[in-house]
Amino acid sequence: MEGGLGIDPRILIGNIATFIVLAVILKKYAYRPFLAILEKRRKEIASGVAKAEEAEKSLVKIRALGEEVKSAGEKRAKELIAEAQTKAQSHAAAILADAEEEKKRIVENARAAAEKERGRERERLSREALDLAMAVSEKFLAQKLTKDQDRKLIEKLAAEL
Repeated sequence: MEGGLGIDPRILIGNIATFIVLAVILKKYAYRPFLAILEKRRKEIASGVAKAEEAEKSLVKIRALGEEVKSAGEKRAKELIAEAQTKAQSHAAAILADAEEEKKRIVENARAAAEKERGRERERLSREALDLAMAVSEKFLAQKLTKDQDRKLIEKLAAEL
């Protein structure tokens, strides 16, 4: 039957029935699995975003920790350098003190050696003077001299000395 609009009710009911059957089949076999896949993907993306945010937070923490470690390392290095400089200065002072002590000891030894040598030289000169005096005395005693001869002899001996 044909109505005024040109719509056949049998075809319309058949099309509606086909649409409903097709909608039920698509809902059961296509739409629900498609929604399940979409939900699974949404959860994976949300999980990935959460992991990325967590990784970003960890990276910030690691960078902060790295800066702390770097700062602590620099501080420790400065402390070690200062300690080494202090030790070097004290070691240098000890070396200078030892060198000064050694210098004083060497000077004292040299003075003692010079004094000893001077004493030996005085003793030698004293012996020579004594020997000379004895020689003069022997010559003087061996001769019977007049005052004039005595003075000439003393002048001669004094000139020889």
